[in-house]
Amino acid sequence: MTRARASLAVLSALAVAALTAVAFPAPAQAAPLGSVRLSASKGTVDQTPIFATASAAKPCPSGFGQDAAVRIGPPGGPYQNVATPLRDGGYDKKAVSVKPNRSFARAIGGAPAAGEWWVVVECWSLTQGRHPDLFITPLTVTGKEWKLGQPASGASLDSPPPPRPTVPLTGPSGSAAPSTASPALADATTPPAVPDPELAANNRSGAASPLASALWVGGVVLVVAVVGAVALLTRRRRSN
Repeated sequence: MTRARASLAVLSALAVAALTAVAFPAPAQAAPLGSVRLSASKGTVDQTPIFATASAAKPCPSGFGQDAAVRIGPPGGPYQNVATPLRDGGYDKKAVSVKPNRSFARAIGGAPAAGEWWVVVECWSLTQGRHPDLFITPLTVTGKEWKLGQPASGASLDSPPPPRPTVPLTGPSGSAAPSTASPALADATTPPAVPDPELAANNRSGAASPLASALWVGGVVLVVAVVGAVALLTRRRRSN
């Protein structure tokens, strides 16, 4: 009897552990989708374009190929466009590739701070928004020059830090305002800019388009209504 009770207790504990694992799974770790291949390994922050081409190492994840964007920013963001966002679709079938049309400085609205920056490729779904992971290639800025690679104390590519706050250039009176940014951005000469006006019409924010989502839901409702009406008419005809 004692052995039976012990076995039952062990089985109960295993069942509870299994149920807990299913009900409360461990949070998924963010991880890069791959690297971004750049046509240059170094350059200056004011040369236009920043580099000739940028390409993702492979296509976007399935279902996230409607739109895509190649951007630059500090580890974790916020990121700014270096080229016109891509809207042709099919980026989950072919790798994203762009030709930037601006300099590093113009993309972010001023001279970048010394330290680590990331070139990223974002993948978008019309209904699900941006994929949680990115293609990432790190750069290191020193003075007016950048080069491929991370500094010695580089950020983790597998678990990006949260976005950094913007850095105000001056206070209301014209004097320098206290900075709320991390030390890595403390010497920035200008705050990160709003998205370039030329690209603002398609500057994604991380959420699915409300209009697209509404159209998708409306389409589903319409299909259900049509199927229901056809079924009702068929039933009435049979009853007659």
